[in-house]
Amino acid sequence: MFRKAFTLIELLVVIAIIAILASILFPVFAQAKEAAKKTLDLGNTKQHALGVHMYAGDNDDMFPRAVYTTNINLWGWQTPHTWREAILPYVKNGEDQYWDGNKVQTFAQGGIWNTPAKQDGRGVYQANNNLMPAQCQWDNTAGSNRCDQDTNTGLATGNAPFPSVSMTDLDAPSQIAATWTVGVNPDWGASGDVADSSWWWWGGAQWPPVFSGPTSNEKWDADSNVYPTWSMPRYRYAGGLNSGFADGHAKFIKKGAFNWCKYVYVKGKLTNWNDGWDWLFDPGNACAPYAR
Repeated sequence: MFRKAFTLIELLVVIAIIAILASILFPVFAQAKEAAKKTLDLGNTKQHALGVHMYAGDNDDMFPRAVYTTNINLWGWQTPHTWREAILPYVKNGEDQYWDGNKVQTFAQGGIWNTPAKQDGRGVYQANNNLMPAQCQWDNTAGSNRCDQDTNTGLATGNAPFPSVSMTDLDAPSQIAATWTVGVNPDWGASGDVADSSWWWWGGAQWPPVFSGPTSNEKWDADSNVYPTWSMPRYRYAGGLNSGFADGHAKFIKKGAFNWCKYVYVKGKLTNWNDGWDWLFDPGNACAPYAR
């Protein structure tokens, strides 16, 4: 019995249809995968925000510090205790061990501490340095290091560390970002000690500062060993990032909308580089369009 086979034209038509369908569906699959990662990252960020908020609720409304140390040569991922370890009892996720040269210590990594787009970068989520100050840092007002150092012991001997911040100090807890993702320095395989929260870098390292667009903090959106990329916001998902806020909620913020004036500055507080820049919000100044 004679059986009719595909002609060459029919075969080419079928192949063309398959190719067209693939070209349509593959980007959809990629977008779906990206959306899933963004959702997972948002869940991580939500846990961080809730942990920070619950910590404050149990500690006289005081937020955790970004870094706990009296040695000015030890920061963030170099120290055994940061804001991440402070909130571990509340999130109970990602606890791990590492060797620091002397003894085994607990370090918060893995689990909710890894963004799905960057599994190998320790410390990719960092704290707002204006909301959760580090122990020792340069004080612009005093013109010296906030913690003087004993050259023999490396311990702080002088000025007191920056004071912690209370929930009652905040003018708008739902608008002040607590944590977000930052870039990774490939030479370290890790991010910065804390998220840089100085208006100088967020404003494009220029005067007058610009808080939105390619000449603002967005220019450092990269995983790079060029400072300050490893301490600045990293927009890993669909042109934006997820951020946790001081009141415990989290949300996605598009690149260009996440600016220092609206989300990072803590009004009236002296914390790290945040030396009382309320005047930036006065009419005609750089933060006036973003006043909350």
